Parts: sequence; structure tokens; C-alpha cells
Amino acid sequence: MSTPIQLLKKHKIRNTPIRRAILNVFIQKDYALSHAQIEKALNGQFDRVTLYRNLKTFEQNGLLHRVASEQDSIQYALCQDNSCQKHKHSDDHLHFRCNICERTFCLNHTPIPPIQLPQGFSAQEQQILIIGHCPNCQD
Repeated sequence: MSTPIQLLKKHKIRNTPIRRAILNVFIQKDYALSHAQIEKALNGQFDRVTLYRNLKTFEQNGLLHRVASEQDSIQYALCQDNSCQKHKHSDDHLHFRCNICERTFCLNHTPIPPIQLPQGFSAQEQQILIIGHCPNCQD
């Protein structure tokens, strides 16, 4: 896994303390995080608006992608395998939400199967969320 400085440099994003701190949180976790979870992990070091702006910058520059959620909250995950680029995400993979630990994981190597839409429908993005038990929560 890359360091925060390497990720910022690779995506041509200015290196700042908050950006390094946010990326450290994502590197330490292997699951998607909400704004509130990131804020909590940072122990309130940075204000909410600054955090939101940096998440938006990361998303716009192909460093993070939004993750499907059964709630109305937005979660973010690190883009993997150089698949995402500036203003263009290529995150056509499944997401898995554990209903015990409530974590959402990117299943990067599990592509979404082709879906045939009825005539007149045009897809702009695909997100499939599978809900069950993750390996850590299996009985």
C-alpha cells in the first residue's frame, strides 16, 4: 500500500497535513468510511467543512470513490489498482455491507456482471450492494 504522500503526489494533489491525516485513516482501515467516521478517527482535529472539501477533492481527482449504502449516508473508499482517474471513476465492482459490524467493503476483484436494461433506459453508473456477514463476523 502506498503512503499518503505517494498517493497525493501520484494524483497531483497538494500535500497538506489534513490530506495526509485523512489518507492515513483510509490506509489503516480496509473498509468504506462515512464523513462522521472519518471525523471521529481524526479526533476533531479539523473542522467539518474542511474535511468535506478535502473528501470532495479526493473524489474529483480519482483518489476516493463513493460507496453504495442502504442508508442515505455517503461513504468513501480508496480507489484501487489505478482504475480511477480525475473526474472519471472506474469502480465497477461489488460492495459488501456486513450487517453485524456494519462495515462496507469494496470487492475490487468481483466485477458487476453485465445487466441488460429495457429499451429506453440508459445507465450512467452501477452500484450493487450485497448484505450479509463478513469473514470477521462469521459464526
